[in-house]
Amino acid sequence: MPFPPSGNVKHPLLCDDNTLRKGRSSHNRIVVNVSFSSLKLQKRLAASVLKCGKNKIWMDPNEISEISLANSRFSIRKLYKEGLILKKPQKVHSRARVRLYKLAKRKGRHMGIGKRRGTKNARTNQKTLWIKRQRVLRRLLKRLRDAKKIDRHLYHSFYLKCKGNQFKNKRTLIEAIQREKTETLKKKSIADQLEAKRLKAQVLRNKRKLKKDKEALS
Repeated sequence: MPFPPSGNVKHPLLCDDNTLRKGRSSHNRIVVNVSFSSLKLQKRLAASVLKCGKNKIWMDPNEISEISLANSRFSIRKLYKEGLILKKPQKVHSRARVRLYKLAKRKGRHMGIGKRRGTKNARTNQKTLWIKRQRVLRRLLKRLRDAKKIDRHLYHSFYLKCKGNQFKNKRTLIEAIQREKTETLKKKSIADQLEAKRLKAQVLRNKRKLKKDKEALS
């Protein structure tokens, strides 16, 4: 691969932008008769062949006359194999600091009053929050109903209570369901006891009535 003349001038791929800018103004710069503006076609074709942007294309300044003769993608590929046209390496943009900053934000750092730019609703949309909460609660109710842990009447009752914003999370909903089931069992137990007392009193009344009827006949 052809390189620029030896001396203080480095290979363009090994120089950063500042070094290249300094090199242009120094006495060691490479003087070329053919201007780079006449290589627009070659740069466009090279960018298409190498699948990159035009600014990523490097052309050997010592071989501009030969590069300027290339007018097809086939010839550009040939020049690329010969090393007259190269694709500049990808610049490294380290994300280490970004990852550390993101990790700190997860812990709650950099989230104070001074860092907040949007309104409360803009930062956390209340409607979106409501939709997510309702979906969680309704999914729980449906799972309990399918598992036969609650009947359809209790399901409908708590569905409407969820819609009325009575429960903020699953824990409060589960506690309310357990309380309701306990109250239902207690009411059922009391009702059964009352029914048993009523039946017992009915039997006693029937016995007394029969006894009175027998006494009346005798």
